[in-house]
Amino acid sequence: MNISRKERNSWYVPGKTHVEKQHLSEHETLQKLQRHALNNELDQFYELLKTIDGEDKKRDILIMCGIHRDKDAVS
Repeated sequence: MNISRKERNSWYVPGKTHVEKQHLSEHETLQKLQRHALNNELDQFYELLKTIDGEDKKRDILIMCGIHRDKDAVS
């Protein structure tokens, strides 16, 4: 359903369900990781990366942030 602004009763703010809260949290963490990578703050980057669940996600984040390091360094 695609409704124009004039037809909406109110704005929807995400973060009400568990899934939305998790998504927002992961989004904020990803932004912090990107900032650490950009500023070459690798110690902070790897500490925060440890909080991410899933080796595939960690590997994808490393690639996305342009950091190339041994996989064992992030476990």
